Order: sequence, then structure tokens, then C-alpha cells
Amino acid sequence: MTTTFRLLRQTNGASRFAEVTVEVAGSGGPEVEVTAMVEDGYRREAALGARWGLSGSPLATKVTVTDVVVTEADTSVGDVYEATAHAVWQAVGVKHDVPYVGFSDAEMVTSWLNRMLGRRLDAVTVARFRHLRESDAQGLLHAWLFFDHAVPVRLHVSGEQLLLSKEEPNRSNVDESGSVRLGPARPPDMLSGFVGARLLDGAVILGDDDVPVCVGLVLRFDNGELTMGAIADEWVLAVDDSVPAWAAHYWAVQPFVGGGSP
Repeated sequence: MTTTFRLLRQTNGASRFAEVTVEVAGSGGPEVEVTAMVEDGYRREAALGARWGLSGSPLATKVTVTDVVVTEADTSVGDVYEATAHAVWQAVGVKHDVPYVGFSDAEMVTSWLNRMLGRRLDAVTVARFRHLRESDAQGLLHAWLFFDHAVPVRLHVSGEQLLLSKEEPNRSNVDESGSVRLGPARPPDMLSGFVGARLLDGAVILGDDDVPVCVGLVLRFDNGELTMGAIADEWVLAVDDSVPAWAAHYWAVQPFVGGGSP
């Protein structure tokens, strides 16, 4: 079976576009091959997106990504990944209550960071449980970062991973029981202290596993440094050098993308 999925969205003055075609056939086990003629970064996204799409299928399937269409102006990090996952789901007939989760591949997250350097953080939106608030991290469910002239990015903790997804805050996707508050981060929230600041540098944090997935971010703004990370399904938030020792023990900060020292 051959199917094509087109990702086409306009959000906050920023566009998203990727068109991916996949062929799906029976196989002895889950397999992925990318034959599309596209640059290496997008080939990697297509392969990772296909594997993510296959993770929800009970069938032994081979996916061949035969075509990837991008544009210089409208295609950015994560777009081919998301379009490929949707193309696979469409081909194998898998439907998800949550249509997209996000990416944590360290190379993709590093590429996203590089694209955000020099941008101003215009706003932060948070979703948090109403009755859990002994600290900024406790009760935090999602955080959305709005950098100028960029699609909003949602950060979400899942186990030992920090997942990034490019999407607007949506109350219907957060909570139906009323137990979660969705709104802008406000003082004294730690995250609100960086609104209006410009991102100067950043680094991806890896865990102690061999798989290079993002467990956290260090974001160096012109008014301070923010660390956001995941440990055992819980958020860790810290400003400047206040990362708890028990968290730092499990983390490895990668080189800063702009060349600054940790």
C-alpha cells in the first residue's frame, strides 16, 4: 500500500510544511528504509518518524519512505518526522487518541536549539494540576515556549525523556475534568522570569542510557540560565546553578550549540 500525508499548518505567522509518501508491505518484522532523495537531516527524521509510526502497529511491517517534499521557507525541524509518522499510521490503519506525541532524538533537539538561537522568548504557557504546587516543578504537566517568529513548542515529560512537539496550547487536549489549569506563566513562576529574554545559547542533556535521547535542556538567556529536565516522569526545573545534585548525577550536558562552555 502506498499513501501520502501532507503536513500544512500556519501558526502565529510561522508556516509548517512537509509531504511524505510511504510504501507499506508485509515483513518478517518491523523494518524501515528511506529511499527518498532528501538531505541527511530530513532522511533521519523520516526514518525516526517511520519507526515511531510502526510502534503502534500490531503487524510485522516494512515501511519504505519513497518521497519527501520540503520547502526552504516552511519546513523546519520535526516537520518531516511528524508527517512520516502520520503517513505510516494512515497506511496501516492505526488511529490514536493523541494524534502526535513529539520527538526526543538528541540530534533533532540540537537542530531545533540551533534554530532558536538569537530569538526572543515572547511568552510561556503552562498546564499544571490545580492542587499540586509545593514547587514550580510539582504539578507541572506541559510547558509551551513561544519564541518570536517560530511555531510554539510544547515540552512534555515522559519517563526519562523530554519530548518536544510543535503545537499551540489546546485546552481540549489538556484536561476534561477541570483539574488542570492552562494559562500563561506568571510571577513568581520560575518560567515567567525568562519571558522577554533572548536565547543566547543552549545544550541538550542526555541520560545515562546508551540511546541518545534528550532528557533535558539548558537554555542560556541574556538574563540567566534555565534548566528543564525529566527524571522518573517528574519535572526538574532550575535557574542558574541550582540544579539538584541528585538530578545532575544522572545527567550529561552536551556541548553548547553556540560554543559556550557549560
